[in-house]
Amino acid sequence: MFNLNNVVNNYYMKRFTFFKTFDAFFRILIIFLACFVWCRYFINNIWLSLVVTIICTILIDLSINIIRNKKQKKKSVLKEEDEKIQQYINTFIFSEDSYSINFFYELAKLKHQAQKKSKFIEIFHTNKKIILFPYFIYRDFNTDDLVLIYNQIKKETSTRLVICTNKVDSNTIKLAQKLPLEIYVLDGNQIYEKLLTKYNYFPPLTKLKSEAKLEFKDLISYALNKKRTKGYFIASVVLLLSSFFVPYKIYYVIMSTILLVLSLISFSNPKYNKIENVEILDIN
Repeated sequence: MFNLNNVVNNYYMKRFTFFKTFDAFFRILIIFLACFVWCRYFINNIWLSLVVTIICTILIDLSINIIRNKKQKKKSVLKEEDEKIQQYINTFIFSEDSYSINFFYELAKLKHQAQKKSKFIEIFHTNKKIILFPYFIYRDFNTDDLVLIYNQIKKETSTRLVICTNKVDSNTIKLAQKLPLEIYVLDGNQIYEKLLTKYNYFPPLTKLKSEAKLEFKDLISYALNKKRTKGYFIASVVLLLSSFFVPYKIYYVIMSTILLVLSLISFSNPKYNKIENVEILDIN
């Protein structure tokens, strides 16, 4: 059975392979020519210089590939780690506040004397007290959030305030440095590095659904949707009128005709103009 998506995917895979091969060939050619110029400068015998050039080209290209592979592997590891960190933070974001309080209370108890309050954890040291305040929201933590937390704990005789959140707005860090208290606002990466990893205590992972990949049929459906009709028609009229004032008018007429056909198809084709009637409170 003919499958248009498979045909398109195979086309782009072959195209990607072609450009990758061309890139490798062009890279090796440049290295070879550069090495050959320098080898000929120091070696009079052309055959010997060719042999040395080939050896140098292989060694240099091999070194480039090793460095590139290491960088790609490092990027892949960092990407996986970032995804993992975000999944840890998602657990706090999509849980009740009491869960975050209990989690960080148990984490603090591993190495310190701690006491749990309704909205934060107190960690006691000799003549000093640290307040650990979990505050997980999906948006960036901003100055208003910092002011809100500061007003809640400013009556506490604490030495340091540590706020755990998802992402931090840059202006918030500047404001934290101006307040009369030692304040640290930790984002997801800092929480993972300074708390979760250091104390070897982790929450479960919460993975969100990934965005659906756009397929070729989706592009066609978008292009031929009824909402595009007006745009195609206006563009067609503009190109048709322009053909009376510019040379090579045949090209404008051809494009105007194509856009007019697309306008008619998008307006009248029911396949790409389906209205989904979903009963919100009913499940079949």
